[in-house]
Amino acid sequence: MNLYLVVSEVIPYIVWEDWYNNCGHNEDYRICELVVARNHGQARWLAYGTDKHGCYPSVADMPKFAVRQKRKGLTGPARIVTGDLQWREEPVWDIGKAPHIGYVGEVPS
Repeated sequence: MNLYLVVSEVIPYIVWEDWYNNCGHNEDYRICELVVARNHGQARWLAYGTDKHGCYPSVADMPKFAVRQKRKGLTGPARIVTGDLQWREEPVWDIGKAPHIGYVGEVPS
């Protein structure tokens, strides 16, 4: 098993305050998860399963993902490890550049 950082393209989501009068606002978001999986495809699928607003398990509606392998040789089953405290201080959160999902990296300040 390997550790992957999985980040999706921007996913548009409209929050409706008043559906009848067509009043709402955009709250676009990305899926960003640390996943232990066998390969990139399994990591992408597990991350997509955490989407609260999506049409999981519809593959047709799956957004594009950037998947980066961060560690090799982890033990245990395939799982989401985003909330595990051991990864908070680790430098595994850098996605680098992923222009196919509209992410070109953070601008240093």
